[in-house]
Amino acid sequence: MYRQTAHKVSRLLRVSPRNVTAVRCFSWTVANKFCYSSPRLSLEINNDTEIKSPTIYALSTPPGKSAISVIRVTGPGCKYIFKKLTKRSEAPKPRSITYSAIYEPNLPKSTANILDHAVILYFQSPKSYTGEDIIELQLHGGNAIVKSVLNALMKTHNPEQGYFVRYAEAGEFSKRAFQNGVLDLTQVEGIRDSIDAETETQRKAAMAPASGRMKIMYDDWRKQIVDTMALLTALIDFSEDSDITSAKELFNQSRGKVNKLLGEIKDHYKVIKRSELLVSGIRLDFLGPPNAGKSYLLNRLAERDAAIVSDVPGTTRDVLELSMDISGYKVVLGDTAGLRSVSRKGGLVVKESTDDLNYKIELEGMKRAKQRFKNSDIVLCILPLSQDPTSVSISPDVLAEIKDLQNLDKRIIVALNKEDLVDSAVSLEDVKAAYANTLQVPKDDILSVSCLTEKGITDLVQKLVSNFENMTIDTSSQGYPIGASQRTKDILQNEVVAGLEGFLAIDDETEVVIATEELRFAAEGIGKITGQGVGVEEVLGVVFSSFCIGK
Repeated sequence: MYRQTAHKVSRLLRVSPRNVTAVRCFSWTVANKFCYSSPRLSLEINNDTEIKSPTIYALSTPPGKSAISVIRVTGPGCKYIFKKLTKRSEAPKPRSITYSAIYEPNLPKSTANILDHAVILYFQSPKSYTGEDIIELQLHGGNAIVKSVLNALMKTHNPEQGYFVRYAEAGEFSKRAFQNGVLDLTQVEGIRDSIDAETETQRKAAMAPASGRMKIMYDDWRKQIVDTMALLTALIDFSEDSDITSAKELFNQSRGKVNKLLGEIKDHYKVIKRSELLVSGIRLDFLGPPNAGKSYLLNRLAERDAAIVSDVPGTTRDVLELSMDISGYKVVLGDTAGLRSVSRKGGLVVKESTDDLNYKIELEGMKRAKQRFKNSDIVLCILPLSQDPTSVSISPDVLAEIKDLQNLDKRIIVALNKEDLVDSAVSLEDVKAAYANTLQVPKDDILSVSCLTEKGITDLVQKLVSNFENMTIDTSSQGYPIGASQRTKDILQNEVVAGLEGFLAIDDETEVVIATEELRFAAEGIGKITGQGVGVEEVLGVVFSSFCIGK
């Protein structure tokens, strides 16, 4: 009986019988001996017994006192729960608002049994977020109110009448949307990333998958691959009826299409890689001598006293890291120890007297700073101007470090601080030109600022933002950032691109069978990304585990 039931469930769910037992069990009255993996509205197990999927509920707003709190319910028991909580005999109207008292479900309708007065929204299947019936209870945001309504929902569980009600697991609402065909996995991951977004550019990057743009593009790529496979399959089936010339022409035609598609996918992957900085944060580190104003500038950008500022050289010894939002970009600022004038011996930076314990600590800070610059996305070199800036005077260590970073192709922007000390008769443009010549840095990348008066700070921020845009957005292609999970990037690189390159590596039309398998590998990879191909079961847990409960 168990084996027959498992096979019947597997046919309904389109999964193999051995995978049926690999997913979460629901101990129901009739089906407590097997597991299933889909929250469809119902599963017909035999001719006379129907088992409904559970109705789930969760608090969808953050816990704690607030103006309102929203509890979301989805599943086949929504109308039943609506009637139990409101004591009404009629079901709610789809996409309409109902204002009603919420009662204890198993007690008589009376004022004493009112839990709260709520606004109730009802979305009927399949036109809802999950593809199932959904009701949303908008309650007053008191802790006691929310707790009492959640307890009331728990009391609506009634297996004798076929209503199975339980609290939702993390991400289960979105999981049902995926399993009911409302969302694909790229949209699910995009929704997760949009919730986690902390900056405007992170939000924009998440919108590409969340809005379905990536799904449409991936589906089109998959269709192109499948169409090419069909062409090659016809070549295999009717090879005896075709001459050698026509077979080679068809094969070369397929290679041309695949080569063009591979270029599109590689360009898309480059955009994704560039957009990674939006999530991890652009590493912007300050380089300069002591007392150049690095910590002062960091405080100006952070708009608070994040770093200690003093006129004592060596105040900053270790790297002070601060994450902030600059014009919608997540930026990880690093305030580093100032680089003093030192001598070099055996490749190590030392001072004439190393007995000074304070200097030894500062020396370690300088070593850490130089190591950090190697991993920087942008290095902001801050140099102090004097009352007579016509003669360029820069610490040899600073010059040497800039040269080393230029050899590593690091992006360097120079801020000439303490502009307020410069005589008004001095041409700042001439000063910038002199520094540009000494540092071998384009003049456009040198700006004069005053951390004391804040003059030039706005221009410096605009210069940084312009560089952020160039680093993260490929304006020559889609023109907008695209966020993608590590899962998606791995499949694109290791399966889709690898499969297409494997196909193109075959230039003999007599190897058409092997070439077709390479295309199949690529097509299945795209199917894994969207959730329409092989290997879906093993990625579901990873995708939905990071969601909050109620989403």
